[in-house]
Amino acid sequence: MKKPDRTFAPAPKKNSTQWKKNETTIAKNPYLRAQRDKVEGLKSSSAINTGVNDEQYKSNYDKIDWNKGKKEDKPKPKFRYKVNGVYQDDQDQD
Repeated sequence: MKKPDRTFAPAPKKNSTQWKKNETTIAKNPYLRAQRDKVEGLKSSSAINTGVNDEQYKSNYDKIDWNKGKKEDKPKPKFRYKVNGVYQDDQDQD
């Protein structure tokens, strides 16, 4: 009994429509992402990586300012509005 010939089609060219469809499918599946990275010679870099938790990070964790850039630092915006073609804040200043 002869085995069937299992030749596969070549991979689609990069940035082609089929390549983009394949990449979106791969991006949704963590197993496929890991296999693609393995084939490309990378570590599973697509996965979430929180970095190295070294002693310096652990000792300074409490010093991180998590509220940096919140609304309290920004000035309140000033809005202008028109009624019958006249800006209302102009009348307040006169």
